[in-house]
Amino acid sequence: MNVEIWKRVAAETAAKMVQDHMVVGLGSGTTVVKVVQALAKLKPKAVFIPSSSATQRLASGLGLELSSLDVHDELDLMIDGADEVDANFDMIKGRGGAHTREKIVAGAAKRVIIVVDRTKLVRRLGERAPVPVEVLPFAVEYTIRKLRVLGKPTLRLGAGGEPIVTDNGNYIVDVKFRSISAPSKLEQRINCIPGVVENGLFVGVADEVLVGHEVGSTTLKSKRDFLSFVRGKI
Repeated sequence: MNVEIWKRVAAETAAKMVQDHMVVGLGSGTTVVKVVQALAKLKPKAVFIPSSSATQRLASGLGLELSSLDVHDELDLMIDGADEVDANFDMIKGRGGAHTREKIVAGAAKRVIIVVDRTKLVRRLGERAPVPVEVLPFAVEYTIRKLRVLGKPTLRLGAGGEPIVTDNGNYIVDVKFRSISAPSKLEQRINCIPGVVENGLFVGVADEVLVGHEVGSTTLKSKRDFLSFVRGKI
């Protein structure tokens, strides 16, 4: 499997969806890097709103015109990646630690396109990926104890053993669950814990899922599309 090629093909397809004069939100992660690189080659006359400092630096360095939600209340499109996507287009996101900002930007978009390689499609959320939870550094151990009631939380650490710090100045706790049967309810339960800023469950956010695979890319627009694709009918 050459997953990087699958990502690139899907990213290039997503970049072609951006039209002149659009206002477009950009997520974060390795697939979005490929989207930004493809956009830099196409050079659409669009304005982009990055959801992370890493995406902002890359997009700026490649010459894309940037703006912010302080200037634009509504976006035509949001392009982002995901760690897992299920048949309902519910997702786990946040391995890059930018899920709080990504939720805000996605909430301002008329249309949200998720770009993934086929390995990110799952029958049920939580099969492989933990749920990233952004928490306040204040009383982080207290918040972790509360999260432990729901799953198995682990504070995300960097190479030097110190906690990873998000663009918002907070920490990330990755919570592993045996099974996530009701993502919407779990999303709410996590966010009700004092000290939690936001979590990486994205429910009812994606409009389309663009999947890179062995023979190109496929756009999924419904649960039927998803099930047909994983059964090999598309």
